[in-house]
Amino acid sequence: MYPILFQYKILSIGGYGVMLGLGFYFGFLLAEREFILRGKNPDLAYKILLAAIPCGIIGSKLFHILEHLSEFKADPKGMLFSGAGLSAYGGILLSLVVCYIIIKLHKEDFLELGDIAAPALMLGYVFGRFGCHVAGDGCYGIPTFSFLGTAYPNGIVPSTIPVFPTPLFEVLFAVAATGFLLILRKHELRKGTLFFTYLLLTGLPRFFVEFIRTNPKMMLGFSQAQIVSIGMIIVAIAGFSFNFYRARKATA
Repeated sequence: MYPILFQYKILSIGGYGVMLGLGFYFGFLLAEREFILRGKNPDLAYKILLAAIPCGIIGSKLFHILEHLSEFKADPKGMLFSGAGLSAYGGILLSLVVCYIIIKLHKEDFLELGDIAAPALMLGYVFGRFGCHVAGDGCYGIPTFSFLGTAYPNGIVPSTIPVFPTPLFEVLFAVAATGFLLILRKHELRKGTLFFTYLLLTGLPRFFVEFIRTNPKMMLGFSQAQIVSIGMIIVAIAGFSFNFYRARKATA
């Protein structure tokens, strides 16, 4: 594990930060390409990126604090400035809200741009989850002595006991999902289909992988991430249903 790649006095460059930066960079390159191919002004992609970066970091930290309030109360300064403790879902949700506002201010259709950006969003998620594995930030699974067991002795949150490397499970799924979205975008689909597919392919694996993670339970035995996942799945199903209804109404 490589929680810190370079450190000089107060300057510190961590493995998670590097992977997060790469995720934003390659995600942006893909989004910019898709904007141009669909005849959209790529300047809007720049504005969205500039908003998504700070919102992604702030949202990630905020959701982690909400999930671990007792730890935050015990050491607020330590948790705020720690390299660990970033919830990917918090970053995604806050970024989506702010991007929705920006898109509406530019009088663009959110679902149309969501379809264009869906593969890029998933690609960014690949790098983000791999960053968790590289840094060893504590978002591991439960202990296991199977061949899948991985120890994180040098992680930000050390673990000498083999655990399920849940970030890697999500990385593998997200890579496949990125490829699927890139293939799907070549077909003529109703507006919103790609974006709803992105929500579904993000929510489903996270919901199931949480059963072998050590996150605290919040409601009905579900973790915060599972509750958010359920919300994403519901929105995706509602979107698919609405598209199906409109298609039937158009052919009636």
